Amino acid sequence: MEGEGTSHHFDSPTAIEDGRLNLGDLYVFPESPGTSTLVVTVNPDAGRSSPTTFRPDALYEFVIASDGGTREDRAFRMTFGEPDAGGNQEMRVRHTVGPQSGSGTDGTELGAGRTGAAFPLSNGGSAWFGLAQDPFWGDAVALFAFTHGLAQSQYRPELFAGPPGNLLAGRNVTAIALQVPDDAFGGANVAVWARISLYGHAPQRQVSRAAHPLLRSFFFPPPGPATEALNAGSPADDVAMYSDLVMRTALHVAELSGAAIPDEQAATVVAAFLPDQLRYRPGQPAHFAPGTGNGRGLHDDAFGTTLSLMVGRPLGVTTSPHPVVPEFPHLAPAGHDDLPALADMLGLRELSADRRPGDA
Repeated sequence: MEGEGTSHHFDSPTAIEDGRLNLGDLYVFPESPGTSTLVVTVNPDAGRSSPTTFRPDALYEFVIASDGGTREDRAFRMTFGEPDAGGNQEMRVRHTVGPQSGSGTDGTELGAGRTGAAFPLSNGGSAWFGLAQDPFWGDAVALFAFTHGLAQSQYRPELFAGPPGNLLAGRNVTAIALQVPDDAFGGANVAVWARISLYGHAPQRQVSRAAHPLLRSFFFPPPGPATEALNAGSPADDVAMYSDLVMRTALHVAELSGAAIPDEQAATVVAAFLPDQLRYRPGQPAHFAPGTGNGRGLHDDAFGTTLSLMVGRPLGVTTSPHPVVPEFPHLAPAGHDDLPALADMLGLRELSADRRPGDA
């Protein structure tokens, strides 16, 4: 299945080789009045297919364009110390504003803390990182069959008619969560994405980014050079680089699904997915919808919403199987189910070896 239908999980050879460099999902939603929470997940199937720690030579960032454009001018930056014998680490949080948000590791230090314990930030916010239950859900098996049917010019919505499955049930991730004042976003209608870069031993190099879930599953080939290039890029280049690719797939789906005006439906899909950012209006209720929504809540049905957008009618819509956790960071505790490694089940390690960057 090659990771299909699991948001950004295992989306490139780099991500398969080291889950600490694999951004899974990005969430941003209002918290208590005047504050918002940002969450990003890393290490898909943590403890089985991926580590349960963060890389000390990696910079993890929440990136913001305060004018709602594609050029960042603010960033929250998280770096990690070496894990101790128990796998616990220190995380330091910094905030930067201005042109320096585009690269580098500097910023005003907001606070530091240890694995699994919330700690205060000097801007009045809070931070947390650690192991948690993967908040993403979706019927990846049905989506795999559906998209392979599309490749053969078959439209099979009946695949989603039965009880929904969830390939990630019982799986864990590592997560970073920040609760920050709304004024830290710098605007009333902003754009947000997440990214990871490596630094310290060589020139800083971006290796992952994430915003819209399922962008790669729908529009990009199996993990390989194309997804490596996407992950190393910027939202500022998305429309120019990827509009034609997304349009071809979206138009094919629109024609198969019987859209009244396929060209218009496909253009709507392209505008929704590109550039790859979450729109967010601080203080307004979260509602995930590519291109038109507001952030993304932990219980928003990203899978069904995205699939419905693709076909132009409701499809694969479900409700969250996860409990509501009122307290920050709002993530369900990690599970301890006896499950095989997802990467092995999907044959991803062999796939990564065959499709490293630079391969034909």
